[in-house]
Amino acid sequence: MKKTSEKMLSKVSKNIKNEVSQSKKNKEFLFTDILISELPFKDKRYEVTDRKCPYLKCRVGSTTKSYVVVKKNLGAPLYVTIGKTNEIPIELARKRAFDLLNKLSMGINPNVEKHKIRNEMTFKELYEDFMNKYASVHVSKSTYKNEESVHRRFFYVFDNKQISQISPREVTLVFNKIYNECGKYVANRALTYFKQLYNKAIEWGWEGFNPGRGLKKFKEEARDRFLLPEEFGAFFKSLEKETNPIFRTFFYALLYTGQRKSNVLEMRWENIDFVSNIWYIPKTKNGTSMRVPLVSQLVDELKKIQGMFHNSPWVFPMNDDPSRHLVNPKKHWKALLQRAKLKDLRIHDLRRTMGSYECMNGVNLSVVSKTLNHKTLQATQVYARVDTSVVLDAMQLTVDKYQEFMNIKK
Repeated sequence: MKKTSEKMLSKVSKNIKNEVSQSKKNKEFLFTDILISELPFKDKRYEVTDRKCPYLKCRVGSTTKSYVVVKKNLGAPLYVTIGKTNEIPIELARKRAFDLLNKLSMGINPNVEKHKIRNEMTFKELYEDFMNKYASVHVSKSTYKNEESVHRRFFYVFDNKQISQISPREVTLVFNKIYNECGKYVANRALTYFKQLYNKAIEWGWEGFNPGRGLKKFKEEARDRFLLPEEFGAFFKSLEKETNPIFRTFFYALLYTGQRKSNVLEMRWENIDFVSNIWYIPKTKNGTSMRVPLVSQLVDELKKIQGMFHNSPWVFPMNDDPSRHLVNPKKHWKALLQRAKLKDLRIHDLRRTMGSYECMNGVNLSVVSKTLNHKTLQATQVYARVDTSVVLDAMQLTVDKYQEFMNIKK
C-alpha cells in the first residue's frame, strides 16, 4: 500500500514537472499543498496560477517558493507578497488573497499599507514621546511616576511591537493581568493611561485604531470614609503624640487644607504668604494652579516648624536630606492610627473629611468644589465667581467644628 502511494506521488510529481517544463507561459493548476510542494525549483524564476483564484500565483525560484497576488492597479501590474509556501497552507493563502483583492477594490494599496507599518513607531517610541512631550508637562509628578511604574511592570511587553500590530485581545490580557495582581483600581488607572497613549498618537497624526477603545473599566465602589465626629478626639490626641514635628504638621496640613497628598508633600516656603495666609500651588493634578487659604490653626502649626531647616526650600523636608521633601509618610500614618485605635482610614480620607463636613455645614457645592479643586465642567463655570474669602470662611467653620468634636466622648 505504501509503495503504491509513493508511486502515485512520484507520478504526480513527474506530471507537474513536465507541465511546467513544457509550458512557455504561466500555467494554471488547482493549487493543493501537495502540488505546491512538488513544483520544481529552477534557476530562472517562474510563476504558476491558481485555477480557483486567478490572481493568486506561486512564484518559484532557485531555492524558495512564495504566494503572491498579481493584479493591475492604475494600469500597471501590482505584486503583493503573501508569504512563503512552506509557512502558509493553501487555504489560508487563498483567504489572504481574497482579502487583498477586496482592499484593492476599495482603492487601498496593500504595499503602501505595509510601508506605513514598517515606518511607524514602536510602542516604546510612542511611550517615550508621550512621557517627554505630554506627561512631563501636563500631569502631576505622582501620576507621572505611576505611569512609569505601570509601563515598566506590565506594558513593556508591547515595547518592540509597532503600534498598529497590538490587538484588543492582547490589551485585554494585560488589563486582566493587572486586575489579578493589583486590583481593579490600579487596572482602571492603567487602562486610562493606555488609551491616552493611543489618543495622543492619533492626535499627533497617526492614522490608526486605538486597541483599548472598546475595553470597559471594572466597576468601582465609591469610597465615602472620613473622620467621624466621635473619632476626632482620639485622632487629635494621637497626632499630638507624634514626636516628629514635621510629620505632625504634615498631617495637620492634609486635614486643614483638604488638598491632595502629593501637593502637600511638595509645599514650599516661598509659596506661602503669611500676610494674606495663602498657599499658592503652581500645578495641581488637573494641570491648574491654585490659591489655598490657610486656616488659623494651620498657620500656627506651620510657624512652629518654619525655622527648623534653614537651608531647605521644603516645608516638609526629609530629616536626613533637607534638600528633598518627604516621600513616604506611611510608617508614621500607621503608627498614628494604631495609637488612636482607628481602622480603615487612609491618608486620602483626610481630604474627603474636609469636603464632607463642608457639605454637612451647609456650604454651597461650588465652594466645596473650589476648596477641593475638583475639575468638572459645572464646577469650573463657578470657580471664577467664588472669592477665596468665602472659601476661607467655609474652611475655618469646618476646622472649628473639628475642635468641638474633640470633647465628644467615645
